[in-house]
Amino acid sequence: MSGGPTLCPLAPAHLAGIGAIQAAAALAFIDLRLAAVPLALFILACLAAPFFPRSRFYLPVISRGGKRRRAVALTFDDGPDPSTTQLLLELLARHDAPAAFFVTGSSAEAHPVLMREIIDRGHEVCNHSYSHSPFLMLKGTATLRREIASAQSTLAGFGVTPLAFRPPVGITSPRLWRVLLEAGMFCVNFSRRARDAGNRRIGALSKKILKKTRPGDIILLHDVSPGGGFDAERWLQEIEKILIGLKNGGFEILPLSFLLNRPVMSGSAANDTAAGPVRAFYDSIAFTYDGRQRGRTASPAARKERDLFENNLLKLVGPGDRVLELGAGTGLFTIPVARRCREITAIDISPGMLAALEEKAAEQNITNILRHVGDIRSMEPDKPYDVICSFSAFEYLPDLGELFVALAEVLRPGGVLYFTTAHRSFFRFFTQIGNAMRQGVWLHARSKRSIRSALLAAGFVIEQLSTHVLIIPLTGGMLIEVLARREGGRN
Repeated sequence: MSGGPTLCPLAPAHLAGIGAIQAAAALAFIDLRLAAVPLALFILACLAAPFFPRSRFYLPVISRGGKRRRAVALTFDDGPDPSTTQLLLELLARHDAPAAFFVTGSSAEAHPVLMREIIDRGHEVCNHSYSHSPFLMLKGTATLRREIASAQSTLAGFGVTPLAFRPPVGITSPRLWRVLLEAGMFCVNFSRRARDAGNRRIGALSKKILKKTRPGDIILLHDVSPGGGFDAERWLQEIEKILIGLKNGGFEILPLSFLLNRPVMSGSAANDTAAGPVRAFYDSIAFTYDGRQRGRTASPAARKERDLFENNLLKLVGPGDRVLELGAGTGLFTIPVARRCREITAIDISPGMLAALEEKAAEQNITNILRHVGDIRSMEPDKPYDVICSFSAFEYLPDLGELFVALAEVLRPGGVLYFTTAHRSFFRFFTQIGNAMRQGVWLHARSKRSIRSALLAAGFVIEQLSTHVLIIPLTGGMLIEVLARREGGRN
């Protein structure tokens, strides 16, 4: 199968631009001079947005954690530095305080002993570009890509792959999101800082931080000496006052990944350098995925999909069947199928989602689930399957024709292929836009005709092809349900 997910980093800036053009066109009928107003406001917003570290105008930016827990995360930028890092690590150890170090590739390369010390002490390491140019976001995409990739390559030499990136000075740009999506990364800035100018102004540093700290804050500090005259001892005293003040204020200091409830680095660099945007996104929500799909916030499509699964698929699974599920996730459908079949192979691109599945299976003493990280291209089935199923996963693939051919090769003659996926419709288009803004990926919605043609070409006999959810006459609903069998066997 060729091709991966279709990147589509759609941001509020795009919608604002479209709105500004529409407003300008409407105002031009009243007075041509008025048409310049919305366009000027849009340009102003584009110029101002990068300088607000918490702005999500150009891309999703994480700048704080949840507020339910009275906790914060400490982050230190610009290191490692021989003048500060060792002193800081010893101080953090005395107070049993974890931190995330947003290091530059050039500094990590220059001070490998300090880098290993940071990692060995259990702190998290994130990407802060290679050279820390304050004008990085004003440069071209190639330079931005090279700066992030060079830092990643350097840090991979220490056995870690950062997933979180913080731009120098917290400045973003319209180019950044696509580059991060390509690298399987996300942007983390901050919600609390002392404007210390890279430790050039450390007077009353602790008071500035503690005065306004709130639950969920990501605190920005610096692990660097700005040059001659820097008083490292005084700086260290200020950091210690922050640590003591946070604890006296009832704040828990958590690792950044705990505060955000998502990983900010990986310890298996060799395997994670090519992790794409889909894997990165689902790894980030693995801890909360079940609640979203089952709770009150579950979408109508998700609720309907579960009804279809329980009413239509489960009765097709027998006790002697071998089942293959593509896009198994955390096992919302895998677990019930496993209780009915001999064996089920659960494939998913996200290790985090499959780890959640493994934990649930162990809790319920289910032992007939085989897990595989990747997709159908990266495994070699030893036997044909009796049933192949998938639920809202095929929309990530640009070409279903190649997929159906591959599935036909591993499905026994007469075996069942059952799946749900996005159906092309008026309402689905708006969910596609929403997903592009949330994941940066365009989900492919198909027509019944295109799916029928692809299935027939791959040698399937179609038994059911219907749409559901927010059905519009003549066009159908948002969700398509398909039941097909491979030719050549008994039904």
